[in-house]
Amino acid sequence: MSNSPQSELVIEGQFYSGDSSLREDALLRSAGGVLVLATPSGQQTLSWQELNISPRVGNTPRYLHLPNDAVFETRHNDLVDQLARRSSSGRLTRLVHRLENNLGLILLAAVATVAATAFAFVYGVPWTAKVIAHAVPDSVAEQVGETTLASLDDTWLEPSQLPQQRQQTLQEHFATLLAPVGGQSLNVVFRASPAIGANALALPDGTLIFTDDLVALAEHDDELTAILAHEIGHVAHRHGMQGMVQSSLTFWLIVMMTGDLSAFSDSTVVVPAVLMSLSYSREMERQADEYALAMMQKNGLDPAHFATIMTRLSTSDNVDSTGSSRTEKEVPSRWDSLGDILSSHPATEERIERFRNASSSQP
Repeated sequence: MSNSPQSELVIEGQFYSGDSSLREDALLRSAGGVLVLATPSGQQTLSWQELNISPRVGNTPRYLHLPNDAVFETRHNDLVDQLARRSSSGRLTRLVHRLENNLGLILLAAVATVAATAFAFVYGVPWTAKVIAHAVPDSVAEQVGETTLASLDDTWLEPSQLPQQRQQTLQEHFATLLAPVGGQSLNVVFRASPAIGANALALPDGTLIFTDDLVALAEHDDELTAILAHEIGHVAHRHGMQGMVQSSLTFWLIVMMTGDLSAFSDSTVVVPAVLMSLSYSREMERQADEYALAMMQKNGLDPAHFATIMTRLSTSDNVDSTGSSRTEKEVPSRWDSLGDILSSHPATEERIERFRNASSSQP
């Protein structure tokens, strides 16, 4: 290996012909604008256009790609850099090498990547999901709703045990609020479900499910109407479709970042994805609460009904493993705060307080 006074550049390395995996010791010479590759089996003249120099990454070997899939490999990176400076095609390679070795730019790129990723999850995915959800035809939402209800009936839900008269009474009580929303018809159905207890669900097609336990928990039908208004809020905002799209986008965005579907089995990937999906759901619940509050005030319903049944729901869920209820005097532990973080709903006390304040401010 030498660099002659006549500006001749000589680089030692190994040559792979591309026809086999055998390698030969070789010398690559550059002098007077001419490239010559010499091997024990002969030599060949190359043009600069035929030479493709790999970027420099630390002190790893460099590869000079030649015609017919041939490759010249060498560890003399400094000499290859000199060779690249003689080639106009090496300008990009030199620029990449400078960028790769600039610590400030590396840190800036890392910060920019983290910021872009956070922006995509916090703002990009919800916005995109909302646009897609509102662009989906009603026929698709209806099909998804029917499929979802059939699946729930096969798994978590059972036929309602409420008397037909009671169901009819509630249907009549709800009638004034069941006008189509955004072109989507609304339909209330009742189901029993020991698995999920007192709850209500809104499906993408406008089907609103009330469980028998929730009906039994209410002491006034207007409390159920308040829950109905909340669930209608989900339909109005198309949260059912939006949630499905967001889950899919979150999944595929993480897969694109990791480059491997199996990465989703890694807890370091799954946990952030789950927490992100829960935060999306909390925002949807806040929107549904806002819709419910506006609807109740418009129809002359006291917002206190929502606060009352939410308080009762919170009390009914606040039971320890022995079946004993906690008293209100008990101080919430840090695990309660963690529960609020992991919940798909905003903190219950926050929601209750909002409706109580709205009730007290009414004329």
